[in-house]
Amino acid sequence: MIPPGAAHLARVRERLSIGAPLALSRAAVAGGSPQALGLAVALADTGVTVALIEEDHWDVERAQDALTRAGKATGISLHTDPAAAEGAEAVIEASGSDAGLRAALFGGMAQVAPGALLASLGPGALRTSLPAPVALIDQPGEGVIEILTGSDLRTEGLARRLGALPVRVERFLGAVLVAALEDEAEALVFEGSTPWEVDAAAEAAGFTLGPCAAQDLRGLDRAYARHRVTGHTLPVVDRMVPEGRLGRKGGVGWYRYPGGGGRVIDPLVEDLAREEAHFAGVTPRAISDSEIAVRLSAALLRAAKGLVAEPGVIDLLSVLACGFPADKGGVLFAAQALDL
Repeated sequence: MIPPGAAHLARVRERLSIGAPLALSRAAVAGGSPQALGLAVALADTGVTVALIEEDHWDVERAQDALTRAGKATGISLHTDPAAAEGAEAVIEASGSDAGLRAALFGGMAQVAPGALLASLGPGALRTSLPAPVALIDQPGEGVIEILTGSDLRTEGLARRLGALPVRVERFLGAVLVAALEDEAEALVFEGSTPWEVDAAAEAAGFTLGPCAAQDLRGLDRAYARHRVTGHTLPVVDRMVPEGRLGRKGGVGWYRYPGGGGRVIDPLVEDLAREEAHFAGVTPRAISDSEIAVRLSAALLRAAKGLVAEPGVIDLLSVLACGFPADKGGVLFAAQALDL
């Protein structure tokens, strides 16, 4: 018998999956970020010819090396000139640069690809005056793409082409849930736990990946940038990033990734957290696995209850973006089952 939580998510998935993938033969992706590289590969895997536009020749070499090592170079050409987007039917900006550079890059690509679907991905998505309306999208987790209301209808087909579920939203929801989980994980480390203890407790509770390891995959610089915008500072990440701890893409974050391989415990992170706690007058304490699991779930629940959206969509995002246990049906469904 299918667990009620799994059945609930299956119904949400089925409704969102209705529709056809976008017909597409050529696309351009503005790079400079792990998300851009991932999008280029995902599009090429569906048979689309992709022009991946990087900021400079060093980035081209880095991207080419990554594609070659992964065996994913087929169908992707690398450039530094936005004019390489000529003839593209979809243009996606995922550069991760500041707003001015992103707008200039996007404008150059749009100029040579009239009629193309224009989309801007991720935090700080563009809201600029360009030749056509820009679809604002975010990819908060594996298998889902959020699309802001008012975006080009073709964007849903693009999501399906990428094998993702399209979710129409008034504001990006996944980022709010991810931020709540990341901040609670950091608070636990600051108070006396370690990243590997937090991750082990979360995974034992059913999360697909611990929040610290997941944040390393996304990049700690994203949380650092969020702190700068919101003014909400947390001492550990806000020290880690200036010291070069960017996550897996930089070889070190909450963990170390020697030779680009799997994660390895880094005792220096524990020392850093203890030092920051000492500066703040906080005495570290032992935190049990059960407290860790409860606090992570509670942080997600608080964030979820503050969102204005269909509960089923929030549940799906809590699973796909945050790794909440799928068999529990998402954070709101699980809380309802427990009468919380």
